[in-house]
Amino acid sequence: MKTLLTGNEAVALGAYKAGVFAATGYPGTPATEIIESIACYSEVYTEWSVNEKTALEFASGISLSGRRALVAMKHVGLNVASDPLMSLAYTGVNGGLVIAVSDDPGMRSSQNEQDSRLFGRMANIPVLEPSDSEEAYIFTKRAFEISENFDLPVILRLTRSISHTSTIVNIEGNRKDCCREYRIDVEKNVLLPPFTSRQRLSLQKRIERFREFTPLSGLNTVEILSNSIGIITSGIAYQYVKDAVPEASVLKLGIVYPLNAQEIKAFSVQVKKLFIIEESEPFVENAVRSMGIKAKGKADRIFPVSGELNTSILREAFRGNYSISGELCRDNHSALCPGCPYLGVFYLLSSRKLFTGGDIGCYTLSVHTFPHVLDTTLCMGSGISQAAGYSVSTGEKVAAVIGDSTFFHSGIPGILNAIYHNANLLVIVLDNHATSMTGGQPHIGTGKGIRGKKKKVMIEDVLSGCGIKYIRRTGAYDLKEIDKAINEGLSAKGISVIIIDGECILKKKKKKIGLFSIDKKKCLLCGACLALGCEAIVKNGDSYLIKNSCNGCGLCIQVCENNAIKKAYINTIRR
Repeated sequence: MKTLLTGNEAVALGAYKAGVFAATGYPGTPATEIIESIACYSEVYTEWSVNEKTALEFASGISLSGRRALVAMKHVGLNVASDPLMSLAYTGVNGGLVIAVSDDPGMRSSQNEQDSRLFGRMANIPVLEPSDSEEAYIFTKRAFEISENFDLPVILRLTRSISHTSTIVNIEGNRKDCCREYRIDVEKNVLLPPFTSRQRLSLQKRIERFREFTPLSGLNTVEILSNSIGIITSGIAYQYVKDAVPEASVLKLGIVYPLNAQEIKAFSVQVKKLFIIEESEPFVENAVRSMGIKAKGKADRIFPVSGELNTSILREAFRGNYSISGELCRDNHSALCPGCPYLGVFYLLSSRKLFTGGDIGCYTLSVHTFPHVLDTTLCMGSGISQAAGYSVSTGEKVAAVIGDSTFFHSGIPGILNAIYHNANLLVIVLDNHATSMTGGQPHIGTGKGIRGKKKKVMIEDVLSGCGIKYIRRTGAYDLKEIDKAINEGLSAKGISVIIIDGECILKKKKKKIGLFSIDKKKCLLCGACLALGCEAIVKNGDSYLIKNSCNGCGLCIQVCENNAIKKAYINTIRR
């Protein structure tokens, strides 16, 4: 049977067909839909984890028991999971363990651009890279077999284009039920000297055995069309190569780590000119050059050193017209949604000269409206720690903002560290009841799982357990109460926390709301409503206008001193 699937959906289906017992992960674009898709299969235990590290550790326990496990995350999530990953390479697996990672070349939804293939080399474990949804489906199934046959976790590396592009997948076979016997093996699974030195040698033997297997796997393919131009490529770049240089001979690598030198040398001698085309780092290029094989690529400035590739870029490159200038100049500003529960607190913070540590989440978009409201945004959970460090250095009372999901992901250690170092810090937890920026997935603080109710952990209980005395929760749409809470929090010594409570406006399914309009006769064009930064309020010629995108939060009424804003009508909307 043939069907149209995205790469993420194909990975989920491949894992299901391979008999995976459990799938875990933390939401992050472009990988989010892998877990959401596999949750449709009731036979698979599926859950969002607190963070990527715990997702991989939980999955490794599943593997240890003898069952197959899939972990899904985006590239920066692999940084969080790298601690257990490095050691899992030593211990190996029992049931197959596959880590599906989606990179984001061009950083369309990420704070950095990195290449997950490097983790394969660093951990010394196999990395497979599909070039379309069909291969994503096939490679996922093969990855579980490879994991068990070579006693290694396997990275399945996707990129944004593969994850989100739909292609035809030929679905064959039934779901397998795979379960291996658990055997106690302290020297294999308990990593302490002298066991680790033995496992390090074992790892080298296992990966070398796999390296010898790669030409026999069928995952690398050779297409000899011409002896003038040869291209070594992988992933989505293969599709661009076939469009841009259809006459070229191609070695398409499905296994990008480890590389087999004999296989690559055998291809290179069949062509006069050899090119390496890949997104992100010159990973394959550097490896091929180290084999003593002459090849042209990123080092020669023929192809972009960063960002996404496409057919046009490659065509221009082979015409000799490629220029690296401006390749990452995309400007795709987004702002907070009208009615966003974060809007009021950032409006109030923007008027204060206060160092504020930012974090990863929707709230980062506030800088497009209030350019100086956040001083930093580094990585998940970093805002609290950065603000605490600034406070200890300067002696000032400072602030940090963090979302509810990120608080549980990696904010709690920052809180504990700030307490330990006697930082003078106001933490503002923006609780919108979801992991909103990636589509509104549940987390441990929502009382929901991917398939129903779960135990709800209250943020206040965690903070109280950490010994924090000043903890206040206030609604997101009462500016006076928020302002009062901020003032009290800044006056309190040590660590103080306020929780801004308001459901993500995009999560409200069907609700009667009051839409607003501006009375032109009363409006003095003072600009107070525009200063809110609400995208629904705009200047319209010589007057102000509230657009139909208004979600009726009522913040504008609170800042208008001329009573020029009023409810227009009650409307029922669907979201």
